[in-house]
Amino acid sequence: MSEKLSPIYQEPTAVGDAYRQAYADGITRFIAQRNAACKELRRAQFSPAEVVQNAEEYRTRLKKMLGMELFANTEYSVTKKYVGKDSLCEIWRLTVTVMDCIPFYALLMIPHERRASTPLVIAQHGGGGTPELCSDFYGKNNYNGMVRRALSRGCTVLAPQLLLWAQAESETQRAHAIPYSRRDIDRDLKRFGASVTALEISCIQRTLDYLLEEEGFDESRVGMMGISYGGYFTLHTMAVDTRIRSGYCAAVFNDRDRFCFSDWSYTGSANTFQDAEVAALCAPRHLFVQVGKTDSVFDYQSAVEEARRVPDYFEALGASDRFRFSVWDGGHTISDDDTGLDFFLSPLFD
Repeated sequence: MSEKLSPIYQEPTAVGDAYRQAYADGITRFIAQRNAACKELRRAQFSPAEVVQNAEEYRTRLKKMLGMELFANTEYSVTKKYVGKDSLCEIWRLTVTVMDCIPFYALLMIPHERRASTPLVIAQHGGGGTPELCSDFYGKNNYNGMVRRALSRGCTVLAPQLLLWAQAESETQRAHAIPYSRRDIDRDLKRFGASVTALEISCIQRTLDYLLEEEGFDESRVGMMGISYGGYFTLHTMAVDTRIRSGYCAAVFNDRDRFCFSDWSYTGSANTFQDAEVAALCAPRHLFVQVGKTDSVFDYQSAVEEARRVPDYFEALGASDRFRFSVWDGGHTISDDDTGLDFFLSPLFD
């Protein structure tokens, strides 16, 4: 007599889980192996001597990795609207329209006694931030007076808006009921061979074009600073654009094998440019990198390891005194001590 078969084979849901677990573990092992191999590959490709001799070639490679070619169009138009003034500055809102359809927005704060030698500092907010928030326009925040401190030193400050404003209220952020998905926009731009990073660096560059060409700021006195996402953009914009003479990157520098958001990941980035390699393209200009021991977002200890690879690039250019790495006792913000600010501003006032 033949065995009577069930119409459909069935089993408990967990029976095949060992296979699924093995598959997931295998992918994790593969990524760990590739991360280790890519570290060696980056060391081989990015010797200090090679970077010194071929800096512009490496800069071109970085731009290509980010996908900046799509935004190579340098045409732009600008509207400027007066907002008001306070004890330190006059305040204007700039709209810099790029690609014929993208109205990039920034605050421009000009000291009352602006001179031809007045430095221009690009102050970049972080995730969940706005130009108004980092400029202390409303309430408590985590910027430690970043913008006001630069203004009090006599700098003009440009504070751009990235696609990063908060959509939920918190102790240090203000909600803005303007929906967007940075992840989805970055995904779509990457389908075109670009990225949201490339778009926003390009927007900052066109705004800088306007300020240098139309507002008469001194190209030799431009700096950029920021925390978190703002520090990330400081590092990458400075590496791409050599008009930025000094950078202050706070609360973000790290090992991207450990801390890498989807919009900070690009095709082949593990093989080529991670934070140390991007910092190498900032040499021989001044670069201050700071991380906090109590940072709740990024572990400072892996930042220390990443930063150990940077000084050799500056030394190869005879600029070992122009890179500083600082670990301070604070958290996810810029230090309230002025040591880093002094170092950052020093070449802008020479």
